[in-house]
Amino acid sequence: MGSMGSCLCQPVEEDHVCFDALEEDRPEESVKVEDALRFLKLFDPQKTGFLPRQTIATIVQLCSRLSEEKLEEILKGAPSNSRGFEYSYIVPFILWPEVPIYDLEDPKSLAKYLLDADVRLVRAPYFYKLLQSNRCMPRRQEAEHDSCEVNGEKVSALVSHEEVAEWALGRRDALVCSVSHAWESREHPDPCNFQLQNLVDSVALWDAAFVDDVWLFYDYVSLYQFQRDTAEQEASFRRAMSNMHMMYAHQSTLTFRLECLTPADTWTARKEDSTYKVPIYHLPSNSIAWVPLSELMENFAFYLDRGWCRAEIEWSAARGIPAQNIAIDGEPGKEVTVKMVPTAPEVFGKRMTTSAFTHRNDASTVVDLQRKIFHQKVTVRKHLKLEHLTQADMVELAASLPYFPQLKVLDIYIFQAGEAEAKAFFEVLSSMKLEKLSLTYARMALDVGSLDVATFASMIELSFESCHMGNRLAEVIAEVLKTNRTLTRINLKGNQITDEGVKAVADAMAYNTTVTDLDLRYNQGIDSDVGKQAIRLLEERLEGNRAAAEAAEAKRSRIRGDHRADGRADKFPGRLRIQALADKLTHGGTLSKLSVFNANLGDAVIQVLIEALQHNRSVTDVNLTKNNITYIGAKALAQMLTVNLNITHVYLGGNQIGDAGTEALAQMLKQNRSITNINLHANQIGSDGIQVLAEALQENDAILEISLREIEYHPRRLLSPNPFEETDEGRQALDRIKKRCEANREARATADIKKLVEELKTGAKTEINLRNHFIGDAHVQALSKALKINKSVTRINLEQNLIQDAGAQALSEVLRHNRCITHINLSCNEIGLVGAKALADSVQQNDAILDINLEVNPWRHHDVKGQVLEGIKEQCKANRAAAEARAKVPDEPATEHVSP
Repeated sequence: MGSMGSCLCQPVEEDHVCFDALEEDRPEESVKVEDALRFLKLFDPQKTGFLPRQTIATIVQLCSRLSEEKLEEILKGAPSNSRGFEYSYIVPFILWPEVPIYDLEDPKSLAKYLLDADVRLVRAPYFYKLLQSNRCMPRRQEAEHDSCEVNGEKVSALVSHEEVAEWALGRRDALVCSVSHAWESREHPDPCNFQLQNLVDSVALWDAAFVDDVWLFYDYVSLYQFQRDTAEQEASFRRAMSNMHMMYAHQSTLTFRLECLTPADTWTARKEDSTYKVPIYHLPSNSIAWVPLSELMENFAFYLDRGWCRAEIEWSAARGIPAQNIAIDGEPGKEVTVKMVPTAPEVFGKRMTTSAFTHRNDASTVVDLQRKIFHQKVTVRKHLKLEHLTQADMVELAASLPYFPQLKVLDIYIFQAGEAEAKAFFEVLSSMKLEKLSLTYARMALDVGSLDVATFASMIELSFESCHMGNRLAEVIAEVLKTNRTLTRINLKGNQITDEGVKAVADAMAYNTTVTDLDLRYNQGIDSDVGKQAIRLLEERLEGNRAAAEAAEAKRSRIRGDHRADGRADKFPGRLRIQALADKLTHGGTLSKLSVFNANLGDAVIQVLIEALQHNRSVTDVNLTKNNITYIGAKALAQMLTVNLNITHVYLGGNQIGDAGTEALAQMLKQNRSITNINLHANQIGSDGIQVLAEALQENDAILEISLREIEYHPRRLLSPNPFEETDEGRQALDRIKKRCEANREARATADIKKLVEELKTGAKTEINLRNHFIGDAHVQALSKALKINKSVTRINLEQNLIQDAGAQALSEVLRHNRCITHINLSCNEIGLVGAKALADSVQQNDAILDINLEVNPWRHHDVKGQVLEGIKEQCKANRAAAEARAKVPDEPATEHVSP
């Protein structure tokens, strides 16, 4: 600490602050609070490095003399430039001096948090035991006295702190998984065991697939719940809450999202069954009592509308690794785009004002935790990986990137950006010092020629794969090659570069001595005579650079006297156990999804899993995305699918099955009528393969969607291109596939609506769930006629369909007459301002409507249209308040928990 005065203050020349008083031989009282704050504002880590923790502690102690309001006012005055962002690193230490700041990378720090707050993880076999015995999940207070069986041995249901410590020290293998879920009633999160069933279905697969034990954080079982009888239990709960983000943002954990609520018909059946009881804490008797479901206070808010759930998604995004944030429930084929762009605290705070909380005062807790994690995680992150970003996400990303002072690697897989978004994005990049930039399957409306060459000055690796940016990109890269002396690898695959662009890049290599790998595959220009000659010249120059680089590295190795192995920045926790997973599949069970994605397993390992699926009758979804599967694995899969007719969804994106693998799948589809969805994007499929597939589908009336390119039949889907797009025959075949799938979807949707209308006539149906059924305006209009006279349906889910203004207007007419419907989910449709206004008018006239979800519709970001959405939300909020007042529910002590 003695070097602080001389070292850290040197960059501050014009407004120097003397901190000699922070030396060990000087009393802290001689330092003024104002001096500490002035130092913070002038602190520039790019020149000085980060403050030592001891120094931070001293400054925090000084600043603690101010009121929190005054301190926040001063902190908000931090400059909004790159220097100001680094200064925000110490904000958490100042705003929460009484709360420990745990490291979000080190497993030992996670173990310490679990110990300090006495949070207990739950063994996966305990959940199996609960489900098998048809028991509801118990509170932590009861669970800690329970047991389960692991490998034939009886052990405690909850993992001990000693076991966690062994894991943190690397002496024990375990996957730590945090469950993000809704609380479906105030008193118990899962009174119908619906979440428990979905959790066991998925966790059993993970348990079989990995050598590691599976330990889960589930708030109701892991934290002391109401009523907490001792001061120790209350202190444990408060300490856990103060750093709850640790469970969802720590690099050593995974997030399992349970997004679906108990189906209304299941809930109603249990509610009407007088013999069905739920164990909850009963205040009058001060004990656990078994009560009917009807006595619980229900909470049917959608997962994404809940404050804690949205926060847990946000915190999980802070890890920067999509594979560690997984939705594990839902109907087959469900595709959820997980938010991956970290949100600045001020934006997050505004969003929380519209989120649902069982206890409204939880909102401030969530916002404070978000602020803490944002400053703690973002300011030290060096690697950021994002997937499937929309234009709105790109706006947030451009706003957030300046908060990443140490970021070195930025990897974005599949995104869209208009001219304004792309320009803002690259302007931010020009002020950063990235070492690696990877943009894959991007669609940007940008004049590439306007890019500043200086943006790439510090980069070591640069990738623009399948961005279709043409010769202008090649010209920019050529200019970069002439001046850059740090780049070693460049990837320009799939960019529609002609021979002119290839030649420009090859010529520029004459000026470059550092690039050793330059990939130009899947570009038009490499097959012409001019292109082939340029490629030969390029390879000669790259070979020369490689020889020079190898000689230099050999010399450095001799000087170092060591050997350094490559490491993965985004290494997935856990070791895969393929044979055990295959055995699990062979012996069946209740598992419905096999998801082994981004594991790079290869054909041989994949064939073991495919063979195990041959006679499996429970799995309906198979996700083998990014596993280095070639035509060999694709042929094995096709053969299995001629036998197994239970699988409906197959995901093979990001592999290398090529034309031969596509043809094998096409032959299978001539026979199979079970598969409805196949994803084949980014598989190097050429014109021959796509034509065979198109021909085979003319005989198939079951297939609803084949994803082959970036924008596939649905404006929300972001998928990637294949080489067949570059030929007229390939594009024509794609058009035939599109028309066939559209015809099949139309027939399926019409049949679904016709069947539903007949069911509504019985008056027994209480919930309609047509999520992702390709429902359009005509279908909604037919359904609306039946709903006008129906008196039984209360909830309607039409999420992720093709509904536009006409369909929304038809539903608004229903709401003018029907007083039974309380919830409608219309998110992820194509409703414009006209339809939104019609719904807003109907809500004003119908106080029975408690919630209309219109998120992710194309109009929502416009100011005027956004006001319409806010108006609907406010009216629904007023309706809910009025309904609660009418119910006259007496006040009772609330069950406190993490996820309402």
